[in-house]
Amino acid sequence: MKEQFSKDYVKFQLKTANFIMSQNFAARCEEYENLFNQMASISPDDMKEYIQKSPTFLHARNKSLSLMEKIVSLHHSLKEIFELKEDELGLKYNYNLEKADKEIASKLHEAAYLLHEFEKVSKEGRKAIEIADSPFLSQAL
Repeated sequence: MKEQFSKDYVKFQLKTANFIMSQNFAARCEEYENLFNQMASISPDDMKEYIQKSPTFLHARNKSLSLMEKIVSLHHSLKEIFELKEDELGLKYNYNLEKADKEIASKLHEAAYLLHEFEKVSKEGRKAIEIADSPFLSQAL
């Protein structure tokens, strides 16, 4: 089992290295983390006007922050898997690379879904800001 794992590990390393490079994984991780930090650093006072004018904005902001936090967490856990040495990966997945592949695929699928949801919620938030900023639109509501 360990012997086969060692043979397959080389292919696994090539596959993950190719994925990391082709998907610009490190830059994406940094981008998501920076975005989350920027979102989290905006004080409630800075958003007070929008919160008062539009409850939809507050909901969208909180939901998008929560989604981005999950996205960052998933990418951190993927990065940890990608950085495991052969013996660490073997122990973690009981020398079964199929388990590692399935976990990676599952995390990537979840991250893609959360990114899609993040885009939808962010769009709602932008629309709420647009309405709050427009005297004509806000009066029509």
